[in-house]
Amino acid sequence: MTFLDARLDSRITQGAKSIVRASRTKIYTQSGKLTQRFNWATARHEMDVSHGVRSKADYQTLLDFWYVVMGGAYEGFRVRDWRDYQATQANSKLTFITGTTWQLQRKHTAGAVSYLRDIKKPVASTVVVYRTKSAVVSTATASIDYTTGIADITGHTTGDTYTWEGEFDIPMCFVDDEWAGDLEVNLQNLHVVSQSIMLEELRL
Repeated sequence: MTFLDARLDSRITQGAKSIVRASRTKIYTQSGKLTQRFNWATARHEMDVSHGVRSKADYQTLLDFWYVVMGGAYEGFRVRDWRDYQATQANSKLTFITGTTWQLQRKHTAGAVSYLRDIKKPVASTVVVYRTKSAVVSTATASIDYTTGIADITGHTTGDTYTWEGEFDIPMCFVDDEWAGDLEVNLQNLHVVSQSIMLEELRL
């Protein structure tokens, strides 16, 4: 299927409800002891964008986007999560793939442990890659694929490590196959109200 390389209106996602979901199975013994089995290797982002619809124009913008995506049979599109869309040298890393290619990642750290999240949809022309060689940081020469988050780095030598700065989106799709909206009346006007409009992250 084809990915729509366009971002859902950022004004709408500014007011959206963002969710990060993990999947685990919890088993309690007779004594009440808890055993946990984590089912997913990585957490999944979800978003309810109905919270960001504040006007008739917002409603129409979102409805138009839904028609384009669902009518055009696009598997997904770009979404900005305003809570977390900027990579810095402190919260990022690149992990080696093969040859001269490296995957852009967002790093989440608690104590001495880091969780690495692949960034597949960096924002065009925002990414700068930094090389650390013998504790000295410099700008690396890198070609970025903004559709996959893969960097092709020139001049790598053993021991070099990399971080990056830039913005990124999340690849998402609509959860439901239908669109639901209500027409409500008050003393001044008619208002179109969206029910819950859920998005979920794509695994690319």
